[in-house]
Amino acid sequence: MVPPSEAIISAVSAKLRQIVSDIEFAILKDNAGQISNTWEMLTRSGFLREPDLIDFILARVAEDRLSPMADAIPTQIANRLLDHPNAVIVEAGQTLLAADSLHHHSVRHSFLMLTPELLHKICWRVVAALEIVHDSRQLDVIESAKTIIAQFSEANRAQSAARKIVHFSNDIERLELLKPELAGLHLHVAALSKILNLDHDHVVRLIDSGSSTPYAIMLAGAGVAKADAAKAIYTFRGEVITLHEAGIFDASYDSLQQQSVQTEISKWATARTNYLAFGQL
Repeated sequence: MVPPSEAIISAVSAKLRQIVSDIEFAILKDNAGQISNTWEMLTRSGFLREPDLIDFILARVAEDRLSPMADAIPTQIANRLLDHPNAVIVEAGQTLLAADSLHHHSVRHSFLMLTPELLHKICWRVVAALEIVHDSRQLDVIESAKTIIAQFSEANRAQSAARKIVHFSNDIERLELLKPELAGLHLHVAALSKILNLDHDHVVRLIDSGSSTPYAIMLAGAGVAKADAAKAIYTFRGEVITLHEAGIFDASYDSLQQQSVQTEISKWATARTNYLAFGQL
């Protein structure tokens, strides 16, 4: 991964601040203020620099950049899922469309994009910070936090719905999901994630990395033909791909060996595991 730019740092900070503020709003209920009471304290504590949280938010920032590129034309597959013969896929398709809409238009609900583990972690950190601010136990705040956590459903997240759709799709349908211009970002990433055994957020960040090479390697690992891979790369990276990268892709894609591809992907997975566990790459 390349060092983050000022724009990325600003976007990460804004998303984290919004999540903390929205959790506070949900917990305190009668607090209509726009400024977080606990942001500065959480920042000083180092919590907002923890690897799992930063990795998660970086993936959301990447999604914000990539989604419009894949969804310039309404995704054909997502809408077609609503008429699928498999009821599980229909339900997951409805959840995916609803979750995408909530993500783009949410007001005071940004914490719904969190994973259960991160929601639990941030809620209790916010509760602890509020108790420090007020210098007393806040039993009503604790109960509100328990309610938020109890009402949260992992199945309502777009990423979870996309994984379910990929899992229950047949081989022919899964091949379609490897075409982002048809499937949209979430389904495309979920398909790559399952085939390559990489975490969903890891795939998102690799697609949005400083070079198109990792994405090309993932597409090769998933068995995507060169013409379809070129179209996929152009979908997400058409505005930033260099002539040098395009030349390397054109000359090398068909000669990539699956063993080498899988070895490289395994190295990425190991590096990410080390980062999440120890904060080191």
